[in-house]
Amino acid sequence: MDFTVCRHVDRPAPPLSFEPVSNAPGKKPSREEEIAFLALEQVLEVDIESADAGAGDKKPDGAWTCPGEQGRRGIVEVTSPPAEDLMAAHARAKKAGERQTEEGSIALRWNELAQVCSELLSEDWARDNFDKLLAEPADERHLFLFARSYEDGDYFYRLSDSYDGVTEHIDDLVLPAGITDVWFSGRSRRDLDQRLGTMELWLARFQAGSGWHRYKVHIKEQSLPAPNPGLADDLAPEGWRSPKDRRKQATAG
Repeated sequence: MDFTVCRHVDRPAPPLSFEPVSNAPGKKPSREEEIAFLALEQVLEVDIESADAGAGDKKPDGAWTCPGEQGRRGIVEVTSPPAEDLMAAHARAKKAGERQTEEGSIALRWNELAQVCSELLSEDWARDNFDKLLAEPADERHLFLFARSYEDGDYFYRLSDSYDGVTEHIDDLVLPAGITDVWFSGRSRRDLDQRLGTMELWLARFQAGSGWHRYKVHIKEQSLPAPNPGLADDLAPEGWRSPKDRRKQATAG
C-alpha cells in the first residue's frame, strides 16, 4: 500500500537559510558551508581549511589533515539537492513581505530510506559533485548534504532521528569507489527565546566500510555568517558575528 502525507509548511524565516553554493575565487565559506565545517570539526576532531580559495569551481569546499595519522588528507564538498524554483519563490515572498510556504504531498516510503538516498545520489548533480571529489588527491572524500525543500528535509530528518521515536531499518548504501562518506544534515533545534544562541543539529553519516552513524552537534550562531539576505533577515547586531577565518589557514605556510 502506498502511503502519502500532505504537508503545509508555514514559516516566516527558515532556521537555516541556504545560499547558492559557488566557489568564487577568494570567497569566504557560505553559511551552509560553515555549518558543515563546524559539524565535521566536532565529529572528526579536525581543523578544516577552505580548499577552494582562489581556485574557482574546480576544488572541493574544505580540506584537512588528520592529526596523528602521518598526513592523511580529507576533503569535503558541501551542497544540496537542486531547489532553485523553491528558493526563488521564497525570495519573492520575502521581498513582498509575505510568508514563505510549501505545499504538496510526499510518499512516506517507510523502510525505503536507503533506496531514496540511492536515487538521490544517482542524479546528475550528485555525480558531478562525486567527480569533483574524485579529481582531488585525498585519503577521505566526504559529501555533505543539506536539504532545501521540505520533501528532501523530511527524508533527511528520518535518517538522523534515531534519538527519539521509532527507528527505521536503513540498508547500506553503495558509494562510488573512492568516496568514503556521505553526510545528511537532519533536524535542527534552538530555543525560541534565544534565536542568537546555540543550535542543536542532528546528522546522519554513511561511512563506507562501517555503515550508518548518527551524531548531535552544537553550533553557536555567533560563529556563523549571516543568513542569505534574500531569504531571511539577520537578527544579529552589526559586528556581532565572528566566523572562523578559514582562508588564512588555506594559504598559510
